[in-house]
Amino acid sequence: MIIDFHTHFNGGVYSEKSDAEHFISVMGKNGIEKSLLLPFDGFFSDFREDNDLVSEIVGRYPERFAGLGTIDPRQGETALREIDRCLDETNLIGFKFHSWLQAFGPLDVDFMRLAEEGNRRKALFFFHDGTPPYSEPFQLAELAKRFPDLTIVLGHAGLPDLWHESMLSALKYDNVWLCFCGTPFWGMKEMTERMNGERIVWGSDYPAAKEQDILERIKQVKYLPCSDNMKEKILYSNAVELLRKYEKNNPVVGGSR
Repeated sequence: MIIDFHTHFNGGVYSEKSDAEHFISVMGKNGIEKSLLLPFDGFFSDFREDNDLVSEIVGRYPERFAGLGTIDPRQGETALREIDRCLDETNLIGFKFHSWLQAFGPLDVDFMRLAEEGNRRKALFFFHDGTPPYSEPFQLAELAKRFPDLTIVLGHAGLPDLWHESMLSALKYDNVWLCFCGTPFWGMKEMTERMNGERIVWGSDYPAAKEQDILERIKQVKYLPCSDNMKEKILYSNAVELLRKYEKNNPVVGGSR
């Protein structure tokens, strides 16, 4: 089985609206048991509204989806309250930040306040990474250093240009996880070897990536020159570990193993 740790659910404001039933059918075609839904509209507009949308989809299909919200760190106390609202009152298990699109630096004072609160809550923060100047792995590694109780997922493991920096960040800080999503194969190979398959998950980027791309990205993992056990960790059991840590009720994931 496979868990897709990097997908997007679009509300239809800035791109084609996602349909949950079609989403699930695409998952079924590719042997994907569960997907982590990341927000999209909330990067540009009302993040609370988008957080509620993702939460509602997860509530309808808890066996198939987990979900993250997002927050504009410049919203001050409203942003801080949203951390607690999402973690205490919705079906969301953490937060996705796209600091390049949202136009803030991850070491800015406003974001550091969110990271401090996230650290207090031992939260999951998922980042777009690999795109300078606001989404560089070493910036996120500095967050990991300052906030050791914050789980930080690098959502693209550095992309083609910064995968090496992504790997070094994860090797130095054990609260940094990597998601193979748009990561070059040679980078995936070295990261898998150096990290022994630990703290690595897989993602398709669907529907930002096309439906026909999903199988090709799965094949990248299956073609890695490593053991089947390591491949299973990347495609499934590492993600199960994270989901079990953050989901309030998770009766299905891992139950068939």
